[in-house]
Amino acid sequence: KDLTRMEKFRRQMFLVWVPLMVIAGVILASIFATSNRGDEVNGTEPLQSIEKNYDPTLIQVRKEGVLRCGVPNKYGFAAKRLSNEMEGLSVDLCKAVAAAVLGSAYTIDLVEVTSITRFTALANREIDLLLWGDTHTMERDFCEKSTGVGFQFSDPYIYDGLGFAGFPAAVACADNFDWIGSCSNLKICVNAGTTHSDVLRDIFPAKYLVLCDTKDVFLETFVDGGCSVIAGEQNDVAEIVVRNYGYANEFGYGTQVLSKEPLAMVTRKDSQSWSDVANWVLRALIQAEVLGVTRDTADNEFPYVEYSTSIGIDFTSALRAVGNYGEIYDRHMEAIVPRKALNVLYSNTGNESSGLHYSHPVGGIGKFRKNLQQDSKISRIFNRGDIICGILSSASQESIEGDFCRALSASLFSSDTTRIKFVALDEAEMQGALDSEIVDVISGADFTIQSDMVTSETASGLSGLAFSQPMYYFTDSEDVSRPGMRPPKAMATSQSFPDWSTYVYWSVANLISSEELGITSSDFREVNTVQLLGEDFEWMFRGAILGVGNYREIYERNAEKLPPRVKENLLNDGSSPQLNCPASWS
Repeated sequence: KDLTRMEKFRRQMFLVWVPLMVIAGVILASIFATSNRGDEVNGTEPLQSIEKNYDPTLIQVRKEGVLRCGVPNKYGFAAKRLSNEMEGLSVDLCKAVAAAVLGSAYTIDLVEVTSITRFTALANREIDLLLWGDTHTMERDFCEKSTGVGFQFSDPYIYDGLGFAGFPAAVACADNFDWIGSCSNLKICVNAGTTHSDVLRDIFPAKYLVLCDTKDVFLETFVDGGCSVIAGEQNDVAEIVVRNYGYANEFGYGTQVLSKEPLAMVTRKDSQSWSDVANWVLRALIQAEVLGVTRDTADNEFPYVEYSTSIGIDFTSALRAVGNYGEIYDRHMEAIVPRKALNVLYSNTGNESSGLHYSHPVGGIGKFRKNLQQDSKISRIFNRGDIICGILSSASQESIEGDFCRALSASLFSSDTTRIKFVALDEAEMQGALDSEIVDVISGADFTIQSDMVTSETASGLSGLAFSQPMYYFTDSEDVSRPGMRPPKAMATSQSFPDWSTYVYWSVANLISSEELGITSSDFREVNTVQLLGEDFEWMFRGAILGVGNYREIYERNAEKLPPRVKENLLNDGSSPQLNCPASWS
């Protein structure tokens, strides 16, 4: 009897105390998580949200009737003006996307985020669209370091670069990477948690850097004498901005440009259709400027009144809300950073010496952080031992399309270009072949809005395509950005496998980047190894260049079958117009 009573007692205690301990544990974990929000996560496990069953973002935004955008407190991007309302480039892009999906009676919620909190806010679904001014990098595509997850990036809405400004003598020290003797008092303010701080940590000893959590702290520390130099993009360090914070002393700019900073909108990877919407709204604003369609003429002149997919993007409402890209830039940025170079619209008429091939920075790929699951698309291809590459029936295996397939094989299998199976497809078969995994990738697909914006909600039941940077453009038309012109060719993957799409995107970018750096197949050892995805993929970049060469080598090998390498098919020299809609509207 005593034993039986003891067992009953233990059971009663178990039923009472275990739930209490679980509740206490949840409360403590919540407190701990809140107190550590924004801290860097160096592991490979992704940040988990408490809720797991969310509607895709596009459906959720429409259901709630409001778009939540993460924005900085930054002059020109999002700052309160005399009206006491937030104004700026980021605000207008938020309004444009909201108007496109919610109509003219849209509602937005502007959530201020910092360099420390911005990616966590997006990962935790506190915001739907991040417009902080974030650089698109491979690292962030696969595994952003503060959250442990990858994100989706739009085309760039501004191209910029890291440079120095501040007290002229100190700026000269920073420009010369000098902190000895008369430069020993050098202090450089830089925003924490950014590509800027990553770049400067590789150049300067840590004691010369002052890491700042917010844009306000960044400028206030400089004005108060906590640093003698500020490091950032042109819009971060513009004199008009610094003077507005009360700086009254001498001011000058450095001459060094230490990095590429293509700034893009950021979304989660859990809803590809939402990422497409944001990107195509941006493209519509740029396309409207190309066509000369303004805020006042949008109702009558923009030819793509409402794109007839099941998700129904109302481009006209977006233009009516904020105007075309040029109008937005003039309104918010021209006084800070006059529009020039990469931020000018590209036109192939009168621009013979510089093209549209321009690579984005890779970020921190020298450290392992992305643990690929064995059932991921990348792992399954690697374990299978070959890649299945679709090409159009009209194309030959001995072509640029074939060479881009071989580049992927060399990337996956340490320079081996033979681990490949070709499958000839008609254009109508492409989407189905990708979604049913008959092929892993298609080389030479037409990059158009139709193929990009198809969703699983359509009658076909198929997801859309994800595209690499264009492989090549047709240059026999008057202007590639005009309606009805031949679309550029690109590598295409199914949006159902976002990490694989990211892998293909950066494999193509590597070919262009290597040409920019002057690295050919004969000096492939100069290409960086990639540690981000583990040792199986450390030759992701190096193997491709050894196997097929850089973009120029591939183009020259197939020159007889391609348009002349002029205009769009050239590299951008870094100081020429680049802003464009990369895909065709036809």
